[in-house]
Amino acid sequence: MRILWGCSAVAVIAPLVGLFLLIMKPVWRDDARLDEFHERVLAIPLPPETRSNGDTEAEFGKNSGGSGDYCHYEIRLPLSTGLSAGEIGAYYRKAAIAGVENEANVRLTWGEDTGDGRAVVVEFSDVSSSDWDHRCT
Repeated sequence: MRILWGCSAVAVIAPLVGLFLLIMKPVWRDDARLDEFHERVLAIPLPPETRSNGDTEAEFGKNSGGSGDYCHYEIRLPLSTGLSAGEIGAYYRKAAIAGVENEANVRLTWGEDTGDGRAVVVEFSDVSSSDWDHRCT
């Protein structure tokens, strides 16, 4: 009787474990892609006259624009800088940071002037096609 219960338990649990792994494999892969992208952004030294203005943020999710299933990766780097928009934009575009599938897009969002520079958030983003990551569909 014990053997029958053991075989029944394995017959029920094994497909559930397999289904869990099938669902989670793309999630783990895309999380690793985001982590690697984040590390590449943080490996770039800060430009002159610039300091970090807080912790970076890394986000992953569904691409809100376009058609089809695409995953959106974004890293936000808050800074305080004495550089102009052109100078800091050129610095990060020249770095040519690899995104997930392509070169990362760089966008600047300017904030208020502070006593030691002007606040700016440098946003790095990339999009990849989704294959089974439920967060992107």
